[in-house]
Amino acid sequence: ADFMWRPDCGNGKSGAQRMRFVNDPADTSAIYPASHQAAWVQHLVDTWGSAANGGVRYYSLDNEPSLWSFDHWDVHPSGASYDEVWAKMAEYGAAIRATDPGAVITGIEEWGWSGYFMSGLDQENGNNADRNAHGGVGYVEWLLQQARAYELAHGIRIMDIAALHFYPQNGEFSNDTSSSMQLFRNRSTRALWDPNYVDESWIGNTEGPPGARVRLIPRLREWANTNYPGTQIAITEYNWGAENHINGGTAQADILGIFGREGLDMATRWTTPPSQSPSYKAFRMYRNYDGNQSRFGDVSVSASGPNPDNVSTFAAQRMSDNALTVMIVAKVLSDTTPITVNVANFAPSGPAQRWQLDAGNAITQLANVSFAGSSLSLSVPAQSITLLVIPTVALASPTAVVATASSTSTATVTWSSVAGATGYEIHRSSASGPFTLRGTSASTTFNDSSLSANTTYLYKVRATAGVATSPLSAVDAATTTIFTDDPLFVGTPIRNTHVTQLRTAVNAMRTAGGLAAAVFTGGTTIQALHITQLRTALDQARAAIGLSALNYTDPTITVGVTKVKAVHVSEVRAGVK
Repeated sequence: ADFMWRPDCGNGKSGAQRMRFVNDPADTSAIYPASHQAAWVQHLVDTWGSAANGGVRYYSLDNEPSLWSFDHWDVHPSGASYDEVWAKMAEYGAAIRATDPGAVITGIEEWGWSGYFMSGLDQENGNNADRNAHGGVGYVEWLLQQARAYELAHGIRIMDIAALHFYPQNGEFSNDTSSSMQLFRNRSTRALWDPNYVDESWIGNTEGPPGARVRLIPRLREWANTNYPGTQIAITEYNWGAENHINGGTAQADILGIFGREGLDMATRWTTPPSQSPSYKAFRMYRNYDGNQSRFGDVSVSASGPNPDNVSTFAAQRMSDNALTVMIVAKVLSDTTPITVNVANFAPSGPAQRWQLDAGNAITQLANVSFAGSSLSLSVPAQSITLLVIPTVALASPTAVVATASSTSTATVTWSSVAGATGYEIHRSSASGPFTLRGTSASTTFNDSSLSANTTYLYKVRATAGVATSPLSAVDAATTTIFTDDPLFVGTPIRNTHVTQLRTAVNAMRTAGGLAAAVFTGGTTIQALHITQLRTALDQARAAIGLSALNYTDPTITVGVTKVKAVHVSEVRAGVK
């Protein structure tokens, strides 16, 4: 918001002039309908391809709309209400989705704490009249509820990711590196996650949640899960300042670890840190610490320490080589800190590599650190970021994972054996949710029961040998759907639910094969078009995972002539793997 630093930057107000002059917005601006924006999206698709084919992937439904009357007073002098913001989100989101169905759309995009609970109108007027007129529901939660209601009514998801912005409010977002500010910066990252941390800025004195405990990521996750299940969450603006100082670097490393540990789906920083700054190199410690694209792990592992204000610790297993990666962020301003790392349920196969960024602003590989039993000890300098890369016994991932429904409630999963494995873990995803451990097996077969009809299940398998584990397998041909009315008999009436289930199952299979979800069209009445689209999408999915195309009864279906029969649905069902 440039008005904070450059008050005469063209937002229509200059000091006391705001109270004396009301300009005509048409003097400098023109009103464009939503169709203009839809045409712009179409231009992007025509120029760069669709999102599914390498084009523009992300679209945001505006930016900080509750600040329109502050940032853009010349054209929007009154604060935006609940209803105005939602109406524009619905109109523009639908236009984007219709123009590029595979695009990822973010929404809400509010600036900070007040914008999470209050509309721009309430912020402008300093009251809660707009919120009270909407049942007392907080602004973000109300918008999520409207998005869910829109999808239920229209069958269209116009917001994929609920995104908020957050900047610490005690001066951390600055170049201030006084000792007191460095300590504030160290503590204030707890606002992202800690349910016991009372924000030390003006936020701590606001009404609302008890004690103004921000706990932003878990709060946003709860809002999304409660008000619009299936919506991802993001922080699409953040910055803790001091980019060219090691304190800014340790804060950035701490934030990245928190994002991963707390399960944030996406984050974007405002703005890119200066090249070669400590904040820039904090990213490198996670993404390219050795200059050869070696990275921090991709599967989060539980890690904890005694005091996150002094030292933060994060861990993850790297599936490419099964190594355990441990990031140690020392925030203390002086003196070295002795560190003991205790490892459980993991079998190190040698000493840990050690990489470090400190106040000298160079990423350096130091001497390896050896284990004594299941522990290793080292000292880390003040204000430093240390990465330990711990190797383990290598086990290959299982292959040829196949899941087959044996009834409306049971599936059998099989896979290839792995040399050296003494057992296997079976992980399952249902309805496109996360993969979680379903069970274990000493053989290469697992029976999964208590499944639900009208649900798509995906399976991955991990080999184990004691505490050593392999990376999770690929999904392979492990798409299993429990279908309603299975089997279908000749003459069985075809219902909407049969087509809906197949669409879900085929798209899950396409995802497993690395393809974009198919976009299905047609009305709610069963049509030959539905079967034609399903066959095309299915054959593409089968080819992607190495299976042959199917031979269909009635290979040519003429839209408007061919009648949809039970055999058409049964054949597509049989082809879903």
